Amino acid sequence: MIMSFCTTTRVLLAAALVVTSLGVARAEDWATLTGRFVYDGKAPEAKPIEATKDVEVCGKHKIPNEELVVDKDGGIGNAVIMLRTKNPKVAPSYANPPKEVVLDNKDCRFQPHVAVVLTSQELALKNSDPVGHNSKIDPIVNAGINPILPAGGAPIMHKFGSEEALPVKVGCNIHPWMGAYIVVRKDPYAAVSAPDGKFTIKDLPAGTELEFGLWQEKSGYLKNATYKGGKADARGRFKIKLKPGENDLGDIKISSSVFNK
Repeated sequence: MIMSFCTTTRVLLAAALVVTSLGVARAEDWATLTGRFVYDGKAPEAKPIEATKDVEVCGKHKIPNEELVVDKDGGIGNAVIMLRTKNPKVAPSYANPPKEVVLDNKDCRFQPHVAVVLTSQELALKNSDPVGHNSKIDPIVNAGINPILPAGGAPIMHKFGSEEALPVKVGCNIHPWMGAYIVVRKDPYAAVSAPDGKFTIKDLPAGTELEFGLWQEKSGYLKNATYKGGKADARGRFKIKLKPGENDLGDIKISSSVFNK
């Protein structure tokens, strides 16, 4: 049977509308969450760390104390926000994450200080210094490791089998001032704040209530943090339903008393 021109046109238009509507629906599934961690009070001055081992190498560097990083405008760096809702729908944009995340021993400190690593990724433990280091990692769920990293050696590759509920401490027994944290995730929905306190998590599920957790090295849970339209609880947790597109928490204010441990 041969369709008339009008019938064929109607069929093609209907098909186009279906495709278009599906595309719109997919776009409306996802949300972006932004915000800025802010120290509410007068931040203490961070003093550089004095190198006590391999001074001929480490003593050349101004080693920052990264336990609490606050910029001139009160932004808190290296704070963590992570989704606590289990088994979320993950956006197609995360289908092919980088195969590895590098944690470097450079200038006698770990770089970056806080890193997010997925269970689908490998952690590359690297040593860019001319002296030896080790990277002692003490998870709760996963097995601990403590590889020696010779100067100029090939990176040691490690993969985590399970997600960790809290960031995992990394240390160096050779240089005891060195420290870092790894956020081990099954899903990609976690972020570490930049030095100015800002963060972004893209392509979160929209239209459903989600629970997030806030954490920082010196305080642990960022309890009772306030943000635009809400407040976290004593464990730094809060729930929110995100709308499609942009969602801004504004300044997430952390009382100075939270850091007095």
